[in-house]
Amino acid sequence: MRRYKLRKRYGHAGRAGTVDKHMVEELDLYAENEHALYAQKEAILAYVRNKLETGKYDHARAPKLWGYWVKAAADRYSKEFPGIVINKATRDALAQELADRYRNGEE
Repeated sequence: MRRYKLRKRYGHAGRAGTVDKHMVEELDLYAENEHALYAQKEAILAYVRNKLETGKYDHARAPKLWGYWVKAAADRYSKEFPGIVINKATRDALAQELADRYRNGEE
């Protein structure tokens, strides 16, 4: 059976899916406490601080930057907990939340 028929039959909301608010919180906590992801997060924060200082910060592009870190966290989470797949809509929601949270270079 083709994918579009499966989506229609089982109620999937397209390719990205729907945002799972609980998984956003879970993935956020997991990513913040995962030692292997710490260096990548610090590099992103340094980049954001640099762009803020030079006045070249574009908040519309920030979620894409945070999306790389969230994707890495989601991949590690899925390996640690087999059978759990985090859809793109959930990852994008967390990336937007992180971009908003670190907009001023805080934390």
